[in-house]
Amino acid sequence: MLKNQITECLKNNLKFPESKNLQQRGIADKIEDSCNEIITSNFENVSPPRSRRSIEDISIGNAYVDHKTSDEALDFKMPNLISIDRLKKLDRELIYNFVIYNSDTKKIKDVFALNVYELNWDHLAIQNLGKGQLQITSMVEFLKSPKTSLTKEEWLAKLKEQAIEFYKKVQRDAIKRELEWQKEQTPALLSCAVNN
Repeated sequence: MLKNQITECLKNNLKFPESKNLQQRGIADKIEDSCNEIITSNFENVSPPRSRRSIEDISIGNAYVDHKTSDEALDFKMPNLISIDRLKKLDRELIYNFVIYNSDTKKIKDVFALNVYELNWDHLAIQNLGKGQLQITSMVEFLKSPKTSLTKEEWLAKLKEQAIEFYKKVQRDAIKRELEWQKEQTPALLSCAVNN
């Protein structure tokens, strides 16, 4: 399986990058660039992302690969994965390549790849960004049990259930905010501007 080949290849070849004067995002970018270079050197039919907004960092054949790095030296991380609207329309395999590193010890601690439909729903949520963003709720907890026991069909059914609940919550929140605005008195500044 491609995800296993990616994992094995990166475990054997990925090294912690030179990181002097770099912050967390700079280190993560270097690691992701290294992953792309290693994949390009070791796999056939590799393509760069289609655009800056593409879901993939690189493609191998008919599969998207998205790198997700995590610094275990940092306490709390809630990485965004993909818009649920784009996930619903996904037209090929999407593999998440997780690279866990430690910026204090300057080591790559773990590398593993999972298909999006293998991600454990115990650690996922849909957040209010755009049309809804699938997010890992706690990277620390996710790393303890990243893989689901659900089949792809069960996983997609869970996504549908969570998406419907998410949109119901968005509607409730929007109605609540609308009612708050309806009760709001005209701000004093606007009254002054109208009188002048």
